[in-house]
Amino acid sequence: MATKKTIHKEKDKFTFQPPSKVFVRTLMAPFKFYFAPQFYGLDELDISRPAMYVTNHNVLGVLDGYPFATELYLRKGVILRALADSNHFRIPVWRELVKERLGVVEASRANCKALMQRGDSIVVYPGGTREICRKKGEKYILKWKDRKGFVRMALENGYDIIPVAALGAEEAFTIVQDANDFLKTPFGKFLTFIGVSASVFKNGELIPPVVKGVGETIIPRPVKLYFNFGKRISTKRYKKKFEDDATLEMMKEKVESALLSEINKLDIIRSEDRDRSKWRRLFSMKKPKVHSPKSKNSNSKTKAKGKTTKPKGKRL
Repeated sequence: MATKKTIHKEKDKFTFQPPSKVFVRTLMAPFKFYFAPQFYGLDELDISRPAMYVTNHNVLGVLDGYPFATELYLRKGVILRALADSNHFRIPVWRELVKERLGVVEASRANCKALMQRGDSIVVYPGGTREICRKKGEKYILKWKDRKGFVRMALENGYDIIPVAALGAEEAFTIVQDANDFLKTPFGKFLTFIGVSASVFKNGELIPPVVKGVGETIIPRPVKLYFNFGKRISTKRYKKKFEDDATLEMMKEKVESALLSEINKLDIIRSEDRDRSKWRRLFSMKKPKVHSPKSKNSNSKTKAKGKTTKPKGKRL
């Protein structure tokens, strides 16, 4: 039987007092000046009930999540609780920052369920570290594989799912060296030989790329960022099927398809965006494009090079 002291500790574990909106606006002002983030779907967003916000990671993940999370807080008063990898909580100072200042919680089914029982809205990245550790040619490819845990939690706890697409951050950096390049180096071959590459880095899937941004620096280019909040995906009719694998797979594919659709909408919006400010022209920013693997240009180039393989994963 849990004592009052134990219950109090559990409450403290998940209690989060967000900073004032004035502080958040001030903090985000330089970010908004530099990246000019655009937000779509917020006015139509149904916030009558807490939900699970599902979004995509971009390379390195440094421009993910917090732009739309802070905007949601400022305009709708909704506080998103993020579930993060346990590695974040092994770093002194940083763990206190993400936990106390950002309300981040270590990712686990128990913690996710506890947040839902509190009625908190949460944000999850099904692609996880694999989407952060992108390789060349993997822009906007979803790397969810067979990950259905987030769907199970949503169904079991009666949470609707809201897809949130993020576009633009992939163009803030250029991948100079990816995991495939690293594993071809003498040190990479050595790690493969002793089994570390497979046991620790999952054959390169968890090796972050080396990137460059402005010039040869790692400062991200001042690209415009775009975010789109999709419509709620109801899970009510499947609440009792949270252990049925076929149902979980069906819902995962539904969410995946919805997110890709929102990314596609943003790509169209970006292609029609004529805002080419002096700030962005200063860095010789070319208008970015996201090509579908089925596009004629992509196929013709592939045939010309005699290649038949394509990156694995679902993409725009």
